[in-house]
Amino acid sequence: MRQGAGSLKYILFALSLVASPALSSVSTDLKGRVSDRLGHPLPGATVLVKNDSLAVGEPGAVTDADGIFRILRLPPGGGYRIRVTLATFGPVEFSDIELVAGQTYTLDVVLNPASEMKEVLRVEGHADVVDTESVVTSTTFSSEFISGLPVLGRDYQDVLSLAPGVTDVNGTGNPNIHGARDTDVITLVDGVNTTDPFSGYFGQQLNIESIEQIEVITSGATAEFGRAQGGFANIITKSGGNDFQGSFKFFMRSDRLDGDGAGIDPPELRAGLGEVQSLRELSFTDFYPFLALSGPMVRDKVWYYLANEFVQVETPINAVSQAFVTQTRGYREFGKMTWQINQAQKLALSLSVDQTKDANQGLDSRTAVESGHTFKRGGPTYTLKETAIFSPTYLLESSFSWFDNAFQRSPTLDPDTNHNGVLYVDNRPDLGGNGDGFNQARE
Repeated sequence: MRQGAGSLKYILFALSLVASPALSSVSTDLKGRVSDRLGHPLPGATVLVKNDSLAVGEPGAVTDADGIFRILRLPPGGGYRIRVTLATFGPVEFSDIELVAGQTYTLDVVLNPASEMKEVLRVEGHADVVDTESVVTSTTFSSEFISGLPVLGRDYQDVLSLAPGVTDVNGTGNPNIHGARDTDVITLVDGVNTTDPFSGYFGQQLNIESIEQIEVITSGATAEFGRAQGGFANIITKSGGNDFQGSFKFFMRSDRLDGDGAGIDPPELRAGLGEVQSLRELSFTDFYPFLALSGPMVRDKVWYYLANEFVQVETPINAVSQAFVTQTRGYREFGKMTWQINQAQKLALSLSVDQTKDANQGLDSRTAVESGHTFKRGGPTYTLKETAIFSPTYLLESSFSWFDNAFQRSPTLDPDTNHNGVLYVDNRPDLGGNGDGFNQARE
């Protein structure tokens, strides 16, 4: 067995000029029409949008001669409040509106004369089931949906296969979309490609609690997407807001909580062979402590979001002739600072770090535990993004990203344990092999 190490680094710089009705993959648009109860358009009506938890501080629009308004580049998420006002007419407020990334939310408003209204009209809004402005076939999972899933792991890849037409046949974490190869899927984080160009698989694990939305695009992707024949996993991360928020979570699974012994399959799944005697004696513990903090540094101007998670996963394996435990340990950190330069410009700087160590790899029924290997991978990803809105129909989005992924594969023990210069001597009794067909550490 050889020891190997490597490092993969690349820089991504992108500029995109978007014209309406095109949408950015990491934001959503709000449009609609304001009219009176007879259906006549109402020009000059003011539309204000606010969401303290997503750092949206009342961007507004004024309806044109046809009563039409459009607000660009709103971050996806729930809890939006929209207020529509016009002189001599009673105001209308919409609450608990959820905006989905890559889709246009349409809101048609009817205003009544102020003389006929005694109080503000409040309406709870809901998005259209079908987006009539998009040809994209996609499934979106919100952070609330993800947190309520009864999934065993804490990897975002566990969520992707819940979309129609998406499977993960070989368990690599890269899904197969409509039968395409698992290397034909591109992963985007806040619009930046984080796919490993060396292997074609995902380049970095993410702190799942830092994800606001996951959009799985299976067909009909727009021009801003490319270089994938299968589909796209478009991930939107969380940002801080005007409210101070914090959360702590702790997940645990252990052999002491499992009376049947995790990893033990019925004998019929092993061609009738019974379990290894030592399988039920294996100890394992999975735990995931998580901490997140967010809030304003300067209210209505600068916000932060920080998240940290430690991961330990131990899995008992029944290899028929032996039993062992594979282990994954690491940490996933995420931080973002957002600066609203002015009403039309926003700057966001984010850092994502993933360091993972996989132990007892490469083992099977004919390879002893001492002959396994350990695989280490991970590194930081820096992303700087600037968004400038020139008009209701044009915006410029600029992104600069640095991705650094180092990896190392090393043997569990020095394979030349007897220091004779020969790695495997099972079939050489003169060199210490016993001819039993197993590669043991002393051989």
